[in-house]
Amino acid sequence: MFFGVDYTEKAKYLGRYFRKQYSHLKELCEQPHYFREQLIYNYLYKGPVLEWYLRFKIRLERDYKIFHDLLPKSGQLLDLGCGFGFMSYLLHFAAKGRQITGYDYDSAKISVASHCFSRNHNIRFQDADITRLDLPPADGIIVSDVLHYLNPDQQEILIHKCMTALRRGGVLVIRDGDSDLKKRHRGTRITEYFSTTFFSFNKTGGRSLHFLSGNTIRKLAELHHMKCVPVDQTVFTSNVLFVITHPATTYEKV
Repeated sequence: MFFGVDYTEKAKYLGRYFRKQYSHLKELCEQPHYFREQLIYNYLYKGPVLEWYLRFKIRLERDYKIFHDLLPKSGQLLDLGCGFGFMSYLLHFAAKGRQITGYDYDSAKISVASHCFSRNHNIRFQDADITRLDLPPADGIIVSDVLHYLNPDQQEILIHKCMTALRRGGVLVIRDGDSDLKKRHRGTRITEYFSTTFFSFNKTGGRSLHFLSGNTIRKLAELHHMKCVPVDQTVFTSNVLFVITHPATTYEKV
């Protein structure tokens, strides 16, 4: 490799080389798991139950790495139904070029997420009803484990709004129970029972849960001339990731 002919050039090219290698090494090492401890510190004094739930959740979600891999590493990201903000913070830590806005109708959860010491101008939270929200243009949108809390009409309207808000080259990631997977769907209903009734971490407002068909998501993607790729990594539940990409996006299956 050429590093120049004199000391001035050698210093310049060597410095450039080491900065590039350091940046590459930093990207390889600083994956979401690297920031797990930092995330826990943000919620350490917000109650033992929440701390336990956070530790359990991030292990179950494998530090949200699949979301990190699928979504753009920079640009505007929307986390719809962000809850306490666990995923929003980890995605922000792992890629500082992301500007993330988390929305949730539960004002108590938004208050917790907003009062973390790591919050800065690149990550913010807002309590809002996402079914009535006018979504701003975004490079990445997350709708994770949210749709089944809405009725079927609201589900389709929200998905339509997400696809409309997606910028050219953007990525929409939807995760929810696919009612078409009937044998595994019972596992999803059991986990939702513990989440909404037994532990009461998620509120239903007294409404029934409505799990949609994966075919509905695919048809809506086709309507918007977008590509929809399912990523099915579960065995005991029907939770499937649907990766919806704008025509300008190059997507490789994770």
